Amino acid sequence: MVNTHTFLAKLIHWTFIPLYAYGIFKQVGDLNELQDASLLNFEILFASVFLIIVLLRYFYMKDTPALLGANDDVHKVHLFIAKTVHRLVYLSLIMLPTTGLLIAGLFSLGVGGIDLAIAIHEFSAFLSYVVIALHVGATFYSRFKGEGLWNAMVPIWQETEKKESSLIWKLNAIEKKVYDNIEDKFNY
Repeated sequence: MVNTHTFLAKLIHWTFIPLYAYGIFKQVGDLNELQDASLLNFEILFASVFLIIVLLRYFYMKDTPALLGANDDVHKVHLFIAKTVHRLVYLSLIMLPTTGLLIAGLFSLGVGGIDLAIAIHEFSAFLSYVVIALHVGATFYSRFKGEGLWNAMVPIWQETEKKESSLIWKLNAIEKKVYDNIEDKFNY
């Protein structure tokens, strides 16, 4: 069984980060800035490229097992949570450029609905911050525990062995209990 992502998956993952950061930090501050045709055209091009890259990555990765590289079997609730966070990352990253393009279109046409489009765009940005922070936090937590997931996507600071300590044992026991309780609540 392959326990790492492909070079292309890693390349898209790591080169997408500066693109996302650029989009967040270079965002349009005032809607009237879009009256500059060159800025409007650039924002449309940027959003289109961003959307295409996210969609390509999604369709390339959609059949890849979640939590690739795990040293041990993954609890099905943990797997469900991981898949949900990944899907929410994709959803937020698809909604961002889509609503950005909608804003540009509504602005260009001078029609109503722009306030709703802006609200959805802002929600998409907030959602992306939250789910990306969860994703990164879970990655570092997994790295701390030495679960093997880090090596599947991160090219540096490779894990060499599964970590064993009383703290990690206790964390694993707590996680299992939480996951089992969640599973019990949702199984009929």
